[in-house]
Amino acid sequence: MKIKAKLPLYTSITVLLSVAAIAAFSIFSFYSRTLENIDNYRFEETEKVKDQLKDVVNIAYDMIALSYEKKSAKAIEDTYGILLSEGGNENIKMLFINIIKITLENLRVLRYGTDGYLWINELDPPYKVKMHATRPELEERSTVFYIPGTDINVYEAFADICNESSEGFLEYSYPKPGQTEKLPKMSFIKLFEPLGWVIGTGVYIDDIEKAVQKKTGELNRQINQLIWLTIFIGIVLVAVASFILYYLGANITDSIGNVNQQLIEMSKGHRVKELEFERKDEIGEMASSLDILISGVGSYTAFANEIEKGNLDAEFSALSTGDELGNSLIEMRYSLKVAREEEEVRQIENKRRNWIAEGQALITDVIKGTGEDLGIISHKIISNLVRYLDATQGGLFLLNDNDLDDKYIEQMAAFAYNRNRFHNKRIELGEGVIGASFLEKKSIYMTKLPDDYMEIRSGLGTASPNSLLVVPLKVEEDIIGVIEIASFNILQEYEIEFVEKVSENISSILFTSLTGRRTQELLEKLQKQAEEKAVQEEEIRQNIEELEMLRERLKSEDSVVTK
Repeated sequence: MKIKAKLPLYTSITVLLSVAAIAAFSIFSFYSRTLENIDNYRFEETEKVKDQLKDVVNIAYDMIALSYEKKSAKAIEDTYGILLSEGGNENIKMLFINIIKITLENLRVLRYGTDGYLWINELDPPYKVKMHATRPELEERSTVFYIPGTDINVYEAFADICNESSEGFLEYSYPKPGQTEKLPKMSFIKLFEPLGWVIGTGVYIDDIEKAVQKKTGELNRQINQLIWLTIFIGIVLVAVASFILYYLGANITDSIGNVNQQLIEMSKGHRVKELEFERKDEIGEMASSLDILISGVGSYTAFANEIEKGNLDAEFSALSTGDELGNSLIEMRYSLKVAREEEEVRQIENKRRNWIAEGQALITDVIKGTGEDLGIISHKIISNLVRYLDATQGGLFLLNDNDLDDKYIEQMAAFAYNRNRFHNKRIELGEGVIGASFLEKKSIYMTKLPDDYMEIRSGLGTASPNSLLVVPLKVEEDIIGVIEIASFNILQEYEIEFVEKVSENISSILFTSLTGRRTQELLEKLQKQAEEKAVQEEEIRQNIEELEMLRERLKSEDSVVTK
């Protein structure tokens, strides 16, 4: 084979191998990191979902446990300091049943995500469903649903896990709410042993896999684009080099030796210097083209190395407006930047969601064991809420409807500068921001406040905050009170969202406490009526004895007169 034919052949192979090696190395490194990131992403998503499922079930568990503490007559006597009359056990039983029913109704709104829901079933056969948030028709019924491929009832599997370790996870298939197709699902169940109840909630695994598949698809598309673009540009470069060298091979004596040496070095993967020939003929043009190739490959390699290191701001420019590889690398960098920014946004959103979840768990945790003392509950709620938000002041107000003709909003607790403040504060319905939020049943957020606003209308003191948030406490469609938060900082949207979400749990807990207080007042009233009745009976008995004595005396006197 003549040198005129050999030269373009060898040059083409050299250029192709060089470009392929550079591209393969970059793609392999990127692909390896991609696989590792996908596995880590799947594991992190799964663990995060498991923790969130546990949080939902633990909240439900704590609410049921709080209600269960009022079950026995002794518990009522110890709590309220009274002795129950005969027949009081039935009254206590009815009160306990009502408290449990209210708690179960409050749990219907507790759920994970959009497709998740909470259910409660019995531990022992026939595994009756005590509460089902999305399918109330299943309640007080026994449902048989087998794990696919087995003869094991799902509820029986729940019971086995609870009997073995009190709580755990189970994977099976079950239709989403409103659908019939069975999809893989992962549920977390926990045993409430005093009542023999299994509390559970779950998530459909396809939700996790969809997020993983989406991320995998995006990364695979980027890799495929990079591969095809590299192949295309490599072919173009080889074709151009072969074409030039084929027609100019007859005149490349000394010059071809220099060019050949450069190509040999490039075939070894070495970076080489440009030839910088000053010839004006075809060989000079060939050398110039080779110099451009060397410079371009060097810039591509350097840029690829910077991208591999994660430096997406590395300086790089295409060789020309028609440089497809250079422009493709620029587009790839842009795509990676967008992916990084989206990941940063996702991390921020996850951090905020975790912050909200931790705050909800904190508020739920700090009020455990407070019984039904509204003062203690209110102080713990507002003090921890103010600290968690890094706010300046806070207040908790409840509706006082003891007199149906004179309803008003009463301040139960106020907290400012890490000190508990007690004020007998009475606010009329519709008065100021608190009264307006109560009547309108919606949150009010303000950032422009007059200097004397807090002193005139908010009821939290004379400090002038930069932002004020008032959130109503709702139990279904009824408003039982209001939370007020004042801060020198401007509250962010996720902080407002947190207060609105945690207000749901606070409403349920305060409603339970209010129910307990009213129950206590009813018991005290019954006790007082019983005592008054006993006094009346004693007076009647004494009157009867006196009348009997009077009758006997009259009878004796009549007998004497007769004689």
